[in-house]
Amino acid sequence: MSTLIAVVVLLVTLLAAVALLRSVDTSNTLAGSIAFKQAATQEAELAYKDMLSNQSSFSGSTGIGEANLGTPTWYFASLQTVDSRGVPTALANGTAGKSVTMPSGTTDKVSYVVERLCPQAGPPLTVAPNQCLVPGATVTGGSTTGNQGGFTAGALAGYRLTIRIVGPKGATTFVQTMLH
Repeated sequence: MSTLIAVVVLLVTLLAAVALLRSVDTSNTLAGSIAFKQAATQEAELAYKDMLSNQSSFSGSTGIGEANLGTPTWYFASLQTVDSRGVPTALANGTAGKSVTMPSGTTDKVSYVVERLCPQAGPPLTVAPNQCLVPGATVTGGSTTGNQGGFTAGALAGYRLTIRIVGPKGATTFVQTMLH
C-alpha cells in the first residue's frame, strides 16, 4: 500500500514539475518577445533622424513639398492607402519605404514613408472637405514636444512618419509619429 501512495505522490510531483517548467518557458518566451519589440521600437529613432537629414530632398524653401515624390525619398504630398491598422499598405507589405542605413552588426531592417496629411497633392487647402490637417487641429492620442524637426516653418499641414522595423526572427514593428 505504501508503494502505491509513493507512486501517486511521485506522479503528482512530476505533474507539478512539468507545469512549473512550462510556466517558466512561457515567461522566458514572453520576456524575449518584449525585449525584441522594445529594441525594434528604439531603432525607429534612426529612421526619424534619417528622415530629418534627408528632409531637404523633398522640402522647398517655404516648407514641405507639394508633389508626391515616391522613390527614392518615399515622400507623398497626399495620404496613401492604408491597411486596417492605419499603416500605408505598400510599407506594410514591405514593397515600399526608404531604407535606413543601420550600424554595423545590426541585422534589423528599417524603412519609412513620409505622408503629408492632405487628401491630394498640391498646395495645402484650408477649406473642407479637402482641408489638410493643420497644426493646432485636434489629434487624439500621442504627445507633442514642440517643434518636430523643423516642420513648422510656413507649413499648413501635418505630416505622418510611418516606420517599419523587421527584427530578429521576422518580428515586424510599425511606429507612427505625427509631425507639424
